[in-house]
Amino acid sequence: MTCPQCRCYCPDDASECPCGYRFPAVEAARPSPYARQKKTVLSFISGAAGTRSKIFRLGFLICLLLWVLAMVFDDRLPPESAILPQLYGEPQQTQEDLPAPFAVTVKKVTYTVRPLFRYEMSGLVVSQHRSDSLLDISHRRWNDFLNIKDLCLVWGRNIRSGVYREMKFWNRDFTCMCAFPDEETGMLFSGSHLSNNHLLSADRRLSRRILRVRPGDQVHFKGYLAEYRQPANQFFRGSSTVRDDTGNGACETVFVTEFNILKRANPAWRAVRPLALLGGAAFLVALLLA
Repeated sequence: MTCPQCRCYCPDDASECPCGYRFPAVEAARPSPYARQKKTVLSFISGAAGTRSKIFRLGFLICLLLWVLAMVFDDRLPPESAILPQLYGEPQQTQEDLPAPFAVTVKKVTYTVRPLFRYEMSGLVVSQHRSDSLLDISHRRWNDFLNIKDLCLVWGRNIRSGVYREMKFWNRDFTCMCAFPDEETGMLFSGSHLSNNHLLSADRRLSRRILRVRPGDQVHFKGYLAEYRQPANQFFRGSSTVRDDTGNGACETVFVTEFNILKRANPAWRAVRPLALLGGAAFLVALLLA
């Protein structure tokens, strides 16, 4: 380039002429319109990707929270105001028109069932145990596939006093257990208004309905108080025929002929639980792929 002061030639990168003239600094080249558009698009994509990740993380955390809340609330026992009138009545038991002993086959195992009484009751499910649970080894060891589920029920006096809301219930393989927070609550409890029912069923439709029952549900069923045996391995189980006995053998063994869920508990939370699980899984996959 030519110095405007002495008119001599200087290199393009020179900042000062030998005559003392200082060349003005060269302004940085402005980006082309294409470069500006490219930068804008890349900036938008980067911002959008960051926003999606935040949305996915928030969605996953919300679904996780809803799933945990559903786990806590979906088996809550209902208040007394939600109890149906028939749960205040007593079980009905009679020996009229009993059928003769009969054979039933479940999973290629044949059992002999001997009805003792016709039986009908309504109750509130406070605890349960499925015989096909992974933790239940007793039923598998004895090949007892006829007893599909145990339902621990309260009715009558234990409903009327509201004591069931203050207690804790849980089931083992063949028993129903309960605990009281204090002596005063224990005094309100009636042992003759709680029963653990070994439910027997070889009918698929009835079995599916029984297996869907959860704590808090109100149920009604009919059938036979019965004893049953499996001749192949000498397995035998009897049944209690009164409501005021305790200890070993105090459970009712019922061959079910009719079963109805009168009222389900916590339907909203039970609907939320699987949806929250699926939603959480979807957000987690999206977050990993983002």
